[in-house]
Amino acid sequence: MKTTPSCKTRSGIMCTIISSSMHCLTIFFIIMATPIMGHAGILFDEVTDSAGMRHSGTTFGASWGDFNGDGWPDLWVGNHNTKPTFYLNEKNGTFTDIIDQVWTGDPKADTHGAAWADFDNDGDQDLVEVVDFKENEDGTLNLGFGKNHLFINHNKRLVECAADYGLAVNGMARMPLWFDANRDGFLDLLVVNTRGSNQPGSILYLQKDNRFVAANEEFQFKDRYLDKKENILGRLYRLMDFKYPSRQTFWAQWHLEFAQLGDLSSNKYADLLFYSKPTRIYEIEDAPFEEITYGLGFSDITGISDAAVADFNGDQKMDLYLAHGTYMPSDAIQTSPGEIKGYITCYGAAPKGPKAVSFTADDDVFFQIFPEWLPLSRIFIGSGGKHPSNRRFTLSSRNPDTHGPVDPETKAFEGASISYDPEKRIWIIRNFHPSIFVDFLVKSESKITNFQTIIFNRFEEEGVDTLLLQRKGRFVEKPLAEDAGGHSSCYFVATGDFDNDMDMDLYLTCTGPVVNLPNRLLENDGKGNFTLVPGAGGAAGSRFGRSDVVATADYDGDGFLDLFVTNGHDPTSPLTVNGPHQLFRNAGNDNHWLEIDLIGVKSNRDGIGARVELIVDGIVQIREQNGGMHRITQNHQRLHFGLGKYAKVDQIIVRWPSGIVQRLKNVKANQILSITESS
Repeated sequence: MKTTPSCKTRSGIMCTIISSSMHCLTIFFIIMATPIMGHAGILFDEVTDSAGMRHSGTTFGASWGDFNGDGWPDLWVGNHNTKPTFYLNEKNGTFTDIIDQVWTGDPKADTHGAAWADFDNDGDQDLVEVVDFKENEDGTLNLGFGKNHLFINHNKRLVECAADYGLAVNGMARMPLWFDANRDGFLDLLVVNTRGSNQPGSILYLQKDNRFVAANEEFQFKDRYLDKKENILGRLYRLMDFKYPSRQTFWAQWHLEFAQLGDLSSNKYADLLFYSKPTRIYEIEDAPFEEITYGLGFSDITGISDAAVADFNGDQKMDLYLAHGTYMPSDAIQTSPGEIKGYITCYGAAPKGPKAVSFTADDDVFFQIFPEWLPLSRIFIGSGGKHPSNRRFTLSSRNPDTHGPVDPETKAFEGASISYDPEKRIWIIRNFHPSIFVDFLVKSESKITNFQTIIFNRFEEEGVDTLLLQRKGRFVEKPLAEDAGGHSSCYFVATGDFDNDMDMDLYLTCTGPVVNLPNRLLENDGKGNFTLVPGAGGAAGSRFGRSDVVATADYDGDGFLDLFVTNGHDPTSPLTVNGPHQLFRNAGNDNHWLEIDLIGVKSNRDGIGARVELIVDGIVQIREQNGGMHRITQNHQRLHFGLGKYAKVDQIIVRWPSGIVQRLKNVKANQILSITESS
């Protein structure tokens, strides 16, 4: 228990939290809703409204944790550069947004992912939240001026203490990852940043004496492009494997940097998977880390938007599923007779000129132009290049100031332009900016006609996700069959045994640049063969906004994993303003289950880095305590196992980060089990 609100006080460390006389195993039960379904399929019911989740708007990540320590998962939703939402679990299927009761922060901070953990080992979970931009007074966003947040859990409040712990650092932050880098029993922190010419890249912070100290060099952690030695090494490995690709390792693109833990080296310890340019994989059992990227035999894979690590084919080795969301190509659609929504990026368009949209409207036209980091001074109207005073404005074709095209002297090639051609009687929206996209909404009281896209075609889903199975120490791509391997545009993926049939299924959130797309549910047959479930089993999602993240938790304690989905995919724009939070409750079936909370003693209190093996009737299931993290998102840390027809577990083996191995035998199913690390 914390004894003072001081940010620098560390109290209640493990030796005082856990009595030496405490038995290493504590079993407790949570009252469960009895499954009423008799089938073994996967079925979800949307319960958003009845659960009390009524927020819509921009989002960037969601994180399940246990704020008040009552054993029921609560939910933090970072709503990008708007006030976050904090759903407290009322333990009756409903949630209450308590953000104004527990939090005082900057509602305009450009937040990019958060993670719960008991980093100070005092018995409650704290929250780190990373920040990218900072909003200026005129509503624009300043590059790299936001400072990260560290909220200490104290007296039912979240007290911001990042500066006291050395984490109030500027950077283009993407997401945090907690893990114990030096295995001293205290969690360290990797802050994943976008690497740029004026940015330091990602930083590994070691926790020392109530402070976090940058330790990239100490652990030989790298966030940089390949040097000459690495290029040569990569080519040698590829030649040994009879491959010689143009790139030498595992890549990710489009500033989708993220990190997670997973045992890809099959040494029964979690490795660090750092997806960047290039992606690097480290064995972190000892310091300094050892990079093992080349030795794992990956093919060259680009455009990774999220990843799921699990044993998909039941061979007790971790595999990888990689989502490849098509990164927002230009698109525009006429959504009604008097409305057009569009997204224009000029990436790669220079040889043919700027991408544009044209249309005819007899009445005045209302415009909304985003993103917020496109300054109003870079939006040009008519040949004179006048700037709007707001992102929402109305223009008239009768006003000569709108007649264009824009004069090149205004440097319109560094921004967006809107002009009216009185001879052709058409409006034209162009994006001249070489690196910033433009979201827009156009409305008119009259019917909009002659709508055309210029130098780009309408968006179509393209690209197939990648399933990599581990075989003999290498990762081999297994094609996804039939509809499961069809073209898609999915950005986030979560894995779990959604039907409790003892294998790991997949759920993906999908979207286009302008129009939301149905989410996907892939059911596993236990051998790594996936089938696309029609309508995502009832969790296809909203047609409004842009699908964003998915975070899993058994929020009602009935033994079946539920889904929380957001639909305010970056950035803040008229296209995401009506994107709702959504909660999908798993209807369940008659299959049995077991859930496990880990409490570290010598290891960090959350047990992050632990491996749990569950054995029943000769079948072995593996779960890793990785903090629940995938890209900018945190699933609930509680480990979930489906048990099918089995009402009892033969043996549970816990391999703690400290090296302690703990065994439990003859454990009853259908309970939430708390395992405390033995001495």
